[in-house]
Amino acid sequence: MAVEDKKFALKRQFLGYIHPLKSITNDLVQKECWIEQMKYLVQDFKTLLNLSFKEFWSTVVFNKQATMGLCTFLQEAAPPHLMDQLPQDGDVLTIYNEIDNFAYKLFKRLTKSFENKESCMSPHYMWSLLCHNNIISIPMLFDICSIYGQSYKKELEIIFNELFTCQKLYKENLKNFIQFTIKCLSQFQDKIEIDMGYGNLLCQINETSTDIEERSLCLIEDNINYLLDTSYNITNFLEIYPMASTYFYQEKFHIELASFYHSIKPIVYKKVIAMNKMEKFQEKIHASRLLLVKSVRQCLFHISTQIKNKSENTVEEYLEVICELLEYNEFVNDYTLVYNLTKDIRKFQKSNMEIDSTRYDYLLKSLELINKPYIELKQKELQEQQLEVQTISTNIENAKLQSLINNVKDLLPHLGDGFIQKCLEYYDMDPEKVVIMVLENCLPSKLTQYDLNLPLMSAYEDNATGFDHSIKGNKKLKKFKKLLDNKSFRNEMRPFYEKYYVTEVTCAELNSYYNDEHDDTYDEIEYVRPEPVDENTKRRPDVVPRVLMEKKVITEVVKEESSDDEPQKVSNFQPFCENPEEVRERQARKFAAKQSKKSNRNKPKIASSSAKPSGSNVELERQRKNENKAFSGNHNRRNAARNKQQKGMF
Repeated sequence: MAVEDKKFALKRQFLGYIHPLKSITNDLVQKECWIEQMKYLVQDFKTLLNLSFKEFWSTVVFNKQATMGLCTFLQEAAPPHLMDQLPQDGDVLTIYNEIDNFAYKLFKRLTKSFENKESCMSPHYMWSLLCHNNIISIPMLFDICSIYGQSYKKELEIIFNELFTCQKLYKENLKNFIQFTIKCLSQFQDKIEIDMGYGNLLCQINETSTDIEERSLCLIEDNINYLLDTSYNITNFLEIYPMASTYFYQEKFHIELASFYHSIKPIVYKKVIAMNKMEKFQEKIHASRLLLVKSVRQCLFHISTQIKNKSENTVEEYLEVICELLEYNEFVNDYTLVYNLTKDIRKFQKSNMEIDSTRYDYLLKSLELINKPYIELKQKELQEQQLEVQTISTNIENAKLQSLINNVKDLLPHLGDGFIQKCLEYYDMDPEKVVIMVLENCLPSKLTQYDLNLPLMSAYEDNATGFDHSIKGNKKLKKFKKLLDNKSFRNEMRPFYEKYYVTEVTCAELNSYYNDEHDDTYDEIEYVRPEPVDENTKRRPDVVPRVLMEKKVITEVVKEESSDDEPQKVSNFQPFCENPEEVRERQARKFAAKQSKKSNRNKPKIASSSAKPSGSNVELERQRKNENKAFSGNHNRRNAARNKQQKGMF
């Protein structure tokens, strides 16, 4: 029998929840108006809760506005971890807590299939109504976990187990919601990179630097709050319903979450530190990091369960997941710090010897390399903290010492600070006793050896010097010099080294070293010492290069060098360079032939003059040309000479 009937449904309008910051500014009238509206919302909740079983379910199913107040409150409410987003006003917080209480009561009645024997229905039918009429959806369940997950954890565990058991459609909706969440994380990562990584470049014309900084701070705060809320939603949901980890793992949500963590962590920290707001957001950022790491651990929950049940191939599957996560250093560092991943791998290595040990070694070595910079940074921070503590304690001790020195100097101003310090150290930091002993002139010899005007020296200066400057006569320096001049250690070492000076050898031992007969074959031949040779005669005689030899000489040399068996033809000999006279003659003939073709011109004189004249005329022409070459323009003389030299003409 159906419990819902349209005749029993209430035909009235229901209000929705409005966030106080969206409605209230600094105006008192707006605050009173918001409180009055929220009182009507509380009255709507009470009306629904006071309805009978049949009227309640008829109203919920047929009046779509009946659950609008619950849906809007779950979307706009401030969860426990974001209570600072509400106005810290007593009246506002009172009405908010009242709405929060009645909203959970309404959700609890929506998930209750039995009130009494007459007012009841089967759980399968109830969850079918809620699912097909979209009264309770998967996003609403995540909001419920975020707001009420810590306060009503046991009750919600029972509700969620019944929900996913009775209505299989919720499991399909959960898979779709996980895919949608992965897309939202990707978009949120892009938003963080724009808002924090590169800065907000869209500035209005009349904006000042203060306005830009405030707007940037608001963007950072919104992103951090959203990050924290998302982390709480996922973590609380997986805590309340651990069986959902199977669906998260199948969609590889743990890999996407590790990638998201690895990308945004450096950007968020860099931006917050640059704006000097680390103290304000540090708690929220650390909470978000811890929850995201915990979410990945929860996604791998079903693998851990299968390993405990000794399921086959589960350890290999777990090791493959760890290999995939090693790509994201920032995430692996924090994950290892919280859950000691190295310890888990070693435990699996001992219990599963069938898997190759090199695989375990690879993972352990990779974790060691990834965590090494983090460990070094922690050690450096610890050393800095220790150094800071030591510096503070040293400063305190120096301040106390200076105060005691001033007490003594008030009565004995002629004494130096260093001398007073030595006296205080000797008399257990008692200034009165120091004054008495100085006035009575009863100082021991250990103190009288110091100069009365000794200045105060720091511990670093005392350690850096090789002797104490304060002692009269520099006794330590004299002792040090005496120690250097002391050579008594030589007498101690002399017997040891004298053993290696002389070695006693008998005649038999000496003969055994060389037992060969003397070869006197060449004893009768007198050795004649060669006479010294003059350096000038050592040098080879001057030889004319082949290039400068005449043709006949070259031919003779070639004939001498060639063997009788393999005669060489002189006609095939190619000189190193061509005779310049022949080159000039050939060029002159070409030029004369070229000029003769032009009938409108007279035959140039250079053609006849460039022909080979007699020997005396050649020398004369060259001399004239050399003497008068400066009177005619020839700017390419250097280039022409270089070309001739390269061609081997001279």
